[in-house]
Amino acid sequence: MRGSIVDLVKRIVSDDDGLSDDDGPSGGGVPPRAGGRLGGGRRWRLHPVGLLTRYTLWEVAVPALLALAVIGFLAVAVEMRERVRALPMEHLTGSDVGRLVVYFLPTLVTYVVPITYMMGILLAFGRLAQNNEITAMKAAGIPLKRVVVPVLMGGAVLSVACFYVQDRVQPEALKRANDLIYNELPLRITLDVLPTGQMHEFGDWRVYIRERDPDTRMLKDVEILVPQKDGTVWAYWAESARLVQNGGDARIQMPNCHLIIPQEDGGAMRMVLEDAQMGVPKLSRNRARSLRRTLPLRGLLEHEAEVRREYEATPSSNLKDELRKTRWEIGERFSLPLACLSVSLLAAPLAVRGRRGGRSYSFAIGFTMIIVYQGMRLLIEPHSLHPLGDVLLRGLVPNILLALAGVWALWRVDRV
Repeated sequence: MRGSIVDLVKRIVSDDDGLSDDDGPSGGGVPPRAGGRLGGGRRWRLHPVGLLTRYTLWEVAVPALLALAVIGFLAVAVEMRERVRALPMEHLTGSDVGRLVVYFLPTLVTYVVPITYMMGILLAFGRLAQNNEITAMKAAGIPLKRVVVPVLMGGAVLSVACFYVQDRVQPEALKRANDLIYNELPLRITLDVLPTGQMHEFGDWRVYIRERDPDTRMLKDVEILVPQKDGTVWAYWAESARLVQNGGDARIQMPNCHLIIPQEDGGAMRMVLEDAQMGVPKLSRNRARSLRRTLPLRGLLEHEAEVRREYEATPSSNLKDELRKTRWEIGERFSLPLACLSVSLLAAPLAVRGRRGGRSYSFAIGFTMIIVYQGMRLLIEPHSLHPLGDVLLRGLVPNILLALAGVWALWRVDRV
């Protein structure tokens, strides 16, 4: 057994941490009894920042933070890939990647923090059980409820923090991420930075560039397909070309350009232009996929009321779908932050009674809880239009069920 827990128990059973005097003598060598009372009438007293609280929270925080770093990195990477996979990576700088990571982290807090906190609880208590530290605490008369309470307090604090981040930080972060992805990055794309060896859509053009000279920025073997108003497509080809910037406008110069114009009889007219110059089309800004997550809770409720009035006045499938998604988003604003508290209510009592099952026991409980929680969310998610109150209750059902199971496990935690 490690010396740290021995020192901890010695300090806890002293008068200055965690105990108060009841009627009866303050000493006497009577061995401690389970259930929160020591021999001689001394009873446990809860100190929110006492030694045992600090020790327990530290043991949980270390694996939780490590899990947060790993899972958060993977979640941000997936989010970035989904958002920018349509853009060539050549247009992203290190500063852009750093900004996107900062912007995406608040949007993932309510999904990642409950999982990482649960894993921290399970791994911490699993390690304490393996090292017989839970046994030492029980031998010193410390009830397991006393060990679990700091973890539940931490879950409640994290739930409040997640709600604040989701309502205040997430909307602003997502607005900035959307502005970078859908407005700023597309405007950086020019013909001379397109990846070579493949066909690209550039505005209404289709452009192929075989290679590019990195020193002179000269484009080699360039083919451009330009649609016309009559529905035909003119093909321009040149052995070399250069992009010329003139203020906010750009033109492409193609010396000895071969122009192919399709004819109505199915043939084609070919000509050679000594110095062809064409104005490069300006790229339009893209539209973000959804603006619901960029709204705080108050704005989301106002948006729901506005869409509901429009739907009641002129029903349509688009308005119905938007109203359904908006109500589900409102439900998630309440249900997801509460997951920190609900998972800690169940994970902590199960983990502290885990005997010496080790990491395999912890991971088994963790994956089971994740599968059950996500399965319940999928089952209760409405696929048709429901009243807002019904949607809110549906969203809270997984948390309520986990909390009830946790209360039952907490009630039995000190039972043999």
